[in-house]
Amino acid sequence: MDALKPTAGSISQLLAERAFKKLRQIFKEIEVADLSEILAQLDIVSCIVLYRLIPKDRRAEVFSYLPFELQAKLLDQLPDLVSASLLNQMETVDRTHLLQNLPFEIREKLILKLHPEEMQITWQMLSYKASSVGRLMNPEFFSIPSGMSVHDALAAIRWSGSRVPENLLNQIFVVDPQGKLLGHVNLSSLVLADPASILVDELMDRQLVTLLVTDDRRKAVDVFRKYDRPYIPVLNTEGGMIGLIEAEDVFDVAEEEATLDIQAFGGQSSLQEAYFQTSLWQLIRKRGSWLVAVFVLSMLSSVILKNMFSDRTGFGLMLLFLPMVLSAGGMAGSQAAAMTMRGLAVREILGSDFGRLLGREILIGLALGLMLGLIGFGFAHYAEGLDRPYAMVLAALVGVTVILGILLGALLPFIMRRFRWDPVIASAPVIATVVDILGLLLLMCLTLYWVQDLVKGSP
Repeated sequence: MDALKPTAGSISQLLAERAFKKLRQIFKEIEVADLSEILAQLDIVSCIVLYRLIPKDRRAEVFSYLPFELQAKLLDQLPDLVSASLLNQMETVDRTHLLQNLPFEIREKLILKLHPEEMQITWQMLSYKASSVGRLMNPEFFSIPSGMSVHDALAAIRWSGSRVPENLLNQIFVVDPQGKLLGHVNLSSLVLADPASILVDELMDRQLVTLLVTDDRRKAVDVFRKYDRPYIPVLNTEGGMIGLIEAEDVFDVAEEEATLDIQAFGGQSSLQEAYFQTSLWQLIRKRGSWLVAVFVLSMLSSVILKNMFSDRTGFGLMLLFLPMVLSAGGMAGSQAAAMTMRGLAVREILGSDFGRLLGREILIGLALGLMLGLIGFGFAHYAEGLDRPYAMVLAALVGVTVILGILLGALLPFIMRRFRWDPVIASAPVIATVVDILGLLLLMCLTLYWVQDLVKGSP
């Protein structure tokens, strides 16, 4: 079955053959997540053509799975009628997440395409702080007033329940006349109860787990982790129920927070997009800023060692810069390993992406190695008085060590996964140790063969 599964290549081939009827049939049967993954691998022109072949009732769901960058391009290039329909059909949380990341001018233009009711809800959602529960809240929920009979409650569900997703009807919320949340009742309890003689209040569970609309979203993660609920009601400061937050949206927050932690552990600024959706320049800038800071800080070790040893010329002086070199290589490797492990864990990077990853990391390694090599040369030669030939060897050593560290950090998780070992084995201490060994070997090779005569003449 997997062999027949559509791929980006097969879809592109069918598009080139103009097999639109077959494409429509595939798009009707394929899983939404798989279709979104295929579209994300194609160019924007192909995406626009293919998107019109997707059944209308699936377009909004497919769109919500696409990377942010592709979503923005589609909204900009699809006809106004199609983009307006997409925005109106999207779930409120997904639409808010998309709009909050767009420039204000584009965001305002898109919001004006919404139906009046959706426009009001969207402005309200965007008025909450970006890090608050309000931005994750789904304002669509079903509630019934206190004092209602089971018969009337079931009738209300049949009459009005279709306006909210079925999975949100498992628990029916009970409110007072002012909208204050009093409790909840399970749908199964309503169905099994005597509809004529029992009131909803008799079945209601008054033990509530709630969140405030102003709570930080990290609190929502903790609450869901503790109580393991599919969704939790969201209240305003007066205790009135204004929405609910679903577990799947909180899982996305937990993933984002874990990503920030992993990237910070690897010593780099957080990425807003997936690895392959982030430009090379952004990767170099975010990883390079931390790398330069650590590299400059590690220069202190060279200064300290210089003042401790009497051999302050030639090869002896160059050895004192070795901790600085190894620190740069280990840090660069840790960054690459953290990025790769995170990408493999959330399937942003797949086994088939080995070649793409290798190519990108080589370019990043060359850029960062050149940058740190120049900084190292300037520090060693001009600040510390190391002779130019030795300073050039040091610069080359820094560059090559950084490149090796990055390649090692990027490839080790792949190698571990290929042998079905835990990629976490390729941790920062392992990478730093291997980079130390390689750095020392490189030092020997560069000094003994490149400037052999200078080494012989040094004290």
